[in-house]
Amino acid sequence: MSIFVPIFTILSLLAGGYLAKKIGFLKKKQGRVFLEFAVFFALPCLIFERTYFLNFDPLFIVYILMGFSSCFLAGLFSVALGKLFGFSRATLVSMFLLSTFGNTLVGIAIAQALFNSPQAISEVIFFDALATTIPMALFAPFVLSLASQQRVSFMENVKKMFVFPPFVALVLGFLCKMIELPQFIFEPLRLFGSISTPVALFAIGLGLNFKAIKKSCTSTFIVVFSKMLLAPLIFFLFLKLFEFELSPSAIVLIIQSSMPATTLTSALIIKARLDTNIAVSAIAFGILFTFVSVPLLMWFLN
Repeated sequence: MSIFVPIFTILSLLAGGYLAKKIGFLKKKQGRVFLEFAVFFALPCLIFERTYFLNFDPLFIVYILMGFSSCFLAGLFSVALGKLFGFSRATLVSMFLLSTFGNTLVGIAIAQALFNSPQAISEVIFFDALATTIPMALFAPFVLSLASQQRVSFMENVKKMFVFPPFVALVLGFLCKMIELPQFIFEPLRLFGSISTPVALFAIGLGLNFKAIKKSCTSTFIVVFSKMLLAPLIFFLFLKLFEFELSPSAIVLIIQSSMPATTLTSALIIKARLDTNIAVSAIAFGILFTFVSVPLLMWFLN
């Protein structure tokens, strides 16, 4: 299908939320309600249903390791470049986290629109769990503590991960694969799951703020370049280096590795009182840059 259609659809959902805020129909703080509904209720329904029907391939674990390694190296590159510009430690730590962990909600929307495959959605969800959710819970507190003014508890964040509804849904989905569940229970799950992405994108649109981009344009550019162009390029080079086929699953994960910074990372940075300007601007500009980077990557991979 034409890449214009999914890009236009996602842009419309984001613009809908942004315009609703601008004209005063909704307030920015109300976006939190939409986002919490999407993340804590609708998204777990989608994750459970897709995980239960996932056709698991052991080779996929290798792809995930390559994807995470690519994003990790891109994060290190952004820090090295940031040091050349003389950024503060708080900015460097913020840049590393924003360049390493991607936005699953935007990624699912892209995968749904581009690949139109339940298997692709399942792979995105599994990639997010092993390359984003778990590493973020384990490593983000330590990284934040390098520059944070507040004490960050490692165990507290691990506990939060194990009760995080999307993670619980992922574990339950795999456990339930051992038994045969009646098909009728998946109908409401699919219905709730189908609205998770539109609601989440609308909520992100409500929270978009472009003023912070002017205050941190250089660091934002480095983060966006590292996360959305360099990371997928490193992933592609890994595939070539180890002589892996450019399979449909590999293409799905290359696209996922190019997703903009996740809003959860931004929230952690703001809570730790690090570089709040880049935490906001990397999300806003990153989402907009998706409409350039994804078509560019699809052209390159094809």
